[in-house]
Amino acid sequence: MKKSLLFLLLFMVNGCWLFSQNDTIHYLKSDRPLQSETPYLVPKGNFQIETGVMYVDRDDQQQHLERIRLGTTNLRYGVFANFEVRLSDSFEWVHVQDIEDSKDSTESGIGPLTAGFKVFVSREKNWLPEMAILGTITFRHLGDEDFRPTFSYPTGKLLCTHTISESFKLGYNIGFAYSGENADGFFLYSIFPTYSITTKLSAFAEIYGNFDHGDTPNNRGDAGFSYLIRKNLQVDLSAGMAFDKDIDRIFASAGLSWRIPR
Repeated sequence: MKKSLLFLLLFMVNGCWLFSQNDTIHYLKSDRPLQSETPYLVPKGNFQIETGVMYVDRDDQQQHLERIRLGTTNLRYGVFANFEVRLSDSFEWVHVQDIEDSKDSTESGIGPLTAGFKVFVSREKNWLPEMAILGTITFRHLGDEDFRPTFSYPTGKLLCTHTISESFKLGYNIGFAYSGENADGFFLYSIFPTYSITTKLSAFAEIYGNFDHGDTPNNRGDAGFSYLIRKNLQVDLSAGMAFDKDIDRIFASAGLSWRIPR
């Protein structure tokens, strides 16, 4: 009985700590649920957790694939007012079935670890957007063997956002990356309008993909909502699909973002 009362007391104290500083912190700005990234940084000295789950269903002429990413987590920390560092990883579950011979296989494990930074470039002014630069590296030695890339590889992006009106913003990313399987790189792009329905509820749509000089571009789209429960706590829901005549691919995601009070 005493242990139960102690546990309840600790739970209440932690709950109060979670929300008690809600009026003293900045409104949370998360990179979830976008596949793109925003130019907004975590404030100096703040730690932010963005986590969720994603389901992917993919069919082509040879295989049917189901993928679940659990705990897809991005940890962000504001080192300076204009610089943050980040770590991201996820638990992967993949089921593949060959269409011709009906053979199937299932693999699960920790995906590769990605580390990176985001640095502020400039505030929005007149026709110039708010801008930041994102750089990451995905490591080939960290993660379960079935999900590690053959080579460690970098990604770099320029992140931009224009304020169209008090409720409407237009963001876009351009960048360059490698697959981790060969020395060939490819260009990245995305464009994402966002609309604030209320002060807490926002909607977005997004077109994104990659392309190089030799292959057919991979284009995808998604849309969804985010809801700010508290200044430092947000939930989100989104779904999307690939735009490819030879591949049927749909996906859905749900998640949570939390800036830990100082």
